[in-house]
Amino acid sequence: MGVRFAARGALAGLAVLLAALAFAPAAHAQQPPAPDAAAGLATAKLKLDEIEATARRASLTGQELADLRAQTAATREDLLTKATDIGALRAAAEAQLKDLGAPPADGKAEAPAIAAERARLTALLAQRGAEANLARQLATRADQLLDRINEARRVLFTEKLFERSPSVLNPSFWLDVARAAPEELRGVASLAGSWWGFVGDSGTGPIASALATLAGLALVAIGVARWWRRRMAARPPSDSRFAKALAGLEVMVATAVPPPLVIAAAIVTLEAYGLLPQTIREIAVGLAVGVGVASLGRGVGRSVLAPNTPGRRLLPVDDASARQLHGHLLWAVRALGLFVFLNVVHSEVVAPLALTVATSALLALAVAALLAHLLREQRNAPEIRVRPLMAIGWIAAALMLGALAAGYIGFATFIAERLVVALVVLDAAYLILVLVDALFAEVFVADKPAGRAVAANLGLKPQTVELFGTLVSAVLRLAIVAAAVVAISAVLLALSPRGLVALEVFGKLQDTLFGAGLASITASLGSILAALALLLVGLLATRAVQRWLERRFLPRTSLEPGLQHSISAILGYVGVIAVGALALAELGIDLQKIALIAGALSVGIGFGLQSIVSNFISGLILLAERPIRVGDSIVVKGEEGWVRRISVRATEIETYERATVIIPNSELITGVVKNWTHANTMGRIIIKIGVSQDSDAEQVRDLLTDCAREHPEVVDSPVPRALLLNFGDNSLEFELRCVVADFDRAPIVNSDLHFAILKRLRAAGIRIASPQRDVRLLGEAAAPVPAKPVDA
Repeated sequence: MGVRFAARGALAGLAVLLAALAFAPAAHAQQPPAPDAAAGLATAKLKLDEIEATARRASLTGQELADLRAQTAATREDLLTKATDIGALRAAAEAQLKDLGAPPADGKAEAPAIAAERARLTALLAQRGAEANLARQLATRADQLLDRINEARRVLFTEKLFERSPSVLNPSFWLDVARAAPEELRGVASLAGSWWGFVGDSGTGPIASALATLAGLALVAIGVARWWRRRMAARPPSDSRFAKALAGLEVMVATAVPPPLVIAAAIVTLEAYGLLPQTIREIAVGLAVGVGVASLGRGVGRSVLAPNTPGRRLLPVDDASARQLHGHLLWAVRALGLFVFLNVVHSEVVAPLALTVATSALLALAVAALLAHLLREQRNAPEIRVRPLMAIGWIAAALMLGALAAGYIGFATFIAERLVVALVVLDAAYLILVLVDALFAEVFVADKPAGRAVAANLGLKPQTVELFGTLVSAVLRLAIVAAAVVAISAVLLALSPRGLVALEVFGKLQDTLFGAGLASITASLGSILAALALLLVGLLATRAVQRWLERRFLPRTSLEPGLQHSISAILGYVGVIAVGALALAELGIDLQKIALIAGALSVGIGFGLQSIVSNFISGLILLAERPIRVGDSIVVKGEEGWVRRISVRATEIETYERATVIIPNSELITGVVKNWTHANTMGRIIIKIGVSQDSDAEQVRDLLTDCAREHPEVVDSPVPRALLLNFGDNSLEFELRCVVADFDRAPIVNSDLHFAILKRLRAAGIRIASPQRDVRLLGEAAAPVPAKPVDA
């Protein structure tokens, strides 16, 4: 028996060994070939060492710092990719080790192949873990190096931006410009002469071919321009907002694209025939960019302001204001385009520094003068919304003029460039926003042919298509706003000296100023400004979303108005809380520090703020449970009226006398409230009437019920009923009971029924009973006089 069990054990061990030998090659075959991660990490470390050594030099230019930043960012991305790959390899090794199972317990021997594989995988896991840690450490080092390079760029940009130069009010500044101008003119003349000689050396063949090609392109351009003018002239005028926005987009494209496109076509043609040397090509490209800037500004102004075609204007301004805005914007973009072109010329002919500074000063001076003149012309603008913008405009003009007078020409030019670019981009974004909004608000709606056609093709209800269109419109508008912000940032980045974003100017001030602290809460000037900006933008965004829900999205749903108000209000409160939390986080205030403030406030809440907290909680209950909704007719505390607004503290009720009553929310939750329209909007009307005792009771009953049934606002179920309730002293007392569909209309229906009943009773000869009294005269000659009934 023992030999048999020993034989069985040997066979089982041999089977396990064979399985392990078969498994080991399969495991090696399934494991992907590992890249040389250690060598790659070593290369990345050497690259970071080289970048760090270069960044320590104090004489780096802005372009060199930008190149170092790009190299560091690329190295960081490569390290993150390597860390991800190493993590995947480590996960595969862990899976293979898990497939081997746990090692035998109690010191039992394990098959040699399995033990070797376990040891190999364990060592591989340790190696992969070390490589992953090294990759993360190097990525963290790259992040720190990026911060150092950005700091160096910020300091360099700040020094350049606020570099002091002679004031524009200093006569010596303009004397230096006057002495430098002839030198640049000689350089331009020499450059033109060398180009002329270069073209002459090329022979007449290329020149003739280039001229013929340019003439053909000019004829095509003229033909397209004439076709477009005829097409625009033949288009019938339309009051549709979508048609105006679409026409404005066509005007913008037709105005902005052709001029730079013509110059680009000329550059490509001359370069194709070998008639354009590199220096002239750079100047020509600068000309194309400058003309493109001016053309884009002109196109945006014509599309949005429409100075000569008021019927196509999108902005709600009068003709005089539209012409003034368009004219000033046109001259501002022309000045910016000329500034771009002249800077390219200065660079190519190596002009004296005085001319470059003077060009920047003239741009800032032109923009400031145009802005001040425009604000002066618009000082009597009736629109209240324009006044804050005018205040900002005056501040910008004062900053530019003050910087020019103080000698900070770079700072003045910085403001002028970004002001003009921001205006152009915002106008273009406004045009596209109006186009998208009008497309979904006027075309794809339930009662329009396009909306019905889309609904029919998709097999949906027109209302569903309209609701979906509202959502798509919101998403597109949000994308347009984001694209406008990105575009402004990109343009500002391109215009910034040495390629630095404008907001980094305040980095130096943020790090040099000490923050004030309270209970270990510190805040610097930069963090305070960032928190305020975040709070302002967040609150505006929250309010914009609320308005969109209230006016555009929720009214298109089948939700009742009260629920719509609750959704909008709750979303607004959630948005305000979220924005507040983000602003506090920007200041470095976490939840633990907020708990300190809450602890201090708890004393005040315990003593004097119980009612406020109670009203706040009651407001949340009203919005969530909705026992009272906006539009309900209620009676509370002796006041009766319609609920107009529910906030977290109080509820506004408009009485039938059109007075507004503010009721604390706790009164609505803890007190007794009569809600006439909680379950539905129907209301009962009771009309009491007495007729003479000799009247036909059945005729009176039928007459009353007929009056109720014939009124269009009285519902059929429950049916109107006329009840004989009592035999009075001198009358038969009837009561008409009926239900109206809208409780708000009950007084009007009540009056209509009284008129109808009175008319029918008189036509049928039925007399309305009136009180009868016996009058006796005291005295011997007095005789009793019977009372005579009088109709009411």
